[in-house]
Parts: sequence; C-alpha cells; structure tokens
Amino acid sequence: MTTINEMKDALKETLESRGVLSQLRARIRAEIFNALNEDPEDKPKLSMENMIINDLIREYMEYNHYSQTTSVFSSEAGMPQEMLDRGFITKKLKIVEDNNSKQTPLLYGLVFGMKKVINNQEVQNEPLTGPKYRNVYPESGQVVESNNEFEFQGGRRNISDQIFK
Repeated sequence: MTTINEMKDALKETLESRGVLSQLRARIRAEIFNALNEDPEDKPKLSMENMIINDLIREYMEYNHYSQTTSVFSSEAGMPQEMLDRGFITKKLKIVEDNNSKQTPLLYGLVFGMKKVINNQEVQNEPLTGPKYRNVYPESGQVVESNNEFEFQGGRRNISDQIFK
C-alpha cells in the first residue's frame, strides 16, 4: 500500500511542478461551465469589437501565465480556439509596433500609450477632452457623463472610460 501512495504522491507532485495539474483543473472548470451553459440562445454572436477586446485580454493573460483564468474566460466568452492575427488587430486599432513592443501584449502598449498621451496633455496644460466618468443606470439604460466622480447617485460607473484620473 505504501508504494501505491508514494507513487500517487510522486505523480501528483510531478504534474503540479510541470503545470499540468492546474491546466487540467482549468479545463475541467471550463467544460463544467460549457455543460451548464449549452443553450446557444444564451450567448449572442461576438461582434468584431468584442472579439478584438477579448483577444487583447486573452493575450495579456497568456503572457502572464494565467492559464486557468484564460481557459475559463475563453470558454465563458464563447471565443474561438484560434486568436485573431496580431497584425489584423494592430491594423484595426492603428497601432504601430517596434521590435520591443512586439515582445509584449498589445494591451500593455495601449495602456502605456494612453498614459503617455494623457501625461503629455497635462504637461502642456491642455484640458483632457470629454467627461472623466460615465455612469450607466441599468434599469433605464440612461448614460450620464460627468467630470465629478461623486456626482452620481446609484447606477454603475464605467471605469473603462476613465483609466487615468
């Protein structure tokens, strides 16, 4: 009996050290999610905009070795196995890459590029255009924009519209 238990422990340790066990767990979670949500009417077809956004997120997660999260996210979002071509995404988003930026996810470049633009505008004392905050009221679908974070009562603030304050 001891040899069987030792063999099980050694096998488990080997699979964990290679990352296989965590991948299997993630795959099982994704398959369970798929089994529970098999109704195709539940998920609308992804728009090209959503596919690009999802692939930016997926590329970021894969780069950072979030394999379990990536597996569940891809499954839940109804994404195809194959990612969109990076060249296609850069063309659609009008991103110009150099050798350094090709080594990192596009999402990093977008965030750092926006930060640079915002910092540049602030240095030149130019006001940032547009409101800083957007509040979405789910009941009515009303969208209210403001430069004041504390102006909203209830609803949900859309943080993606204001990455940098």
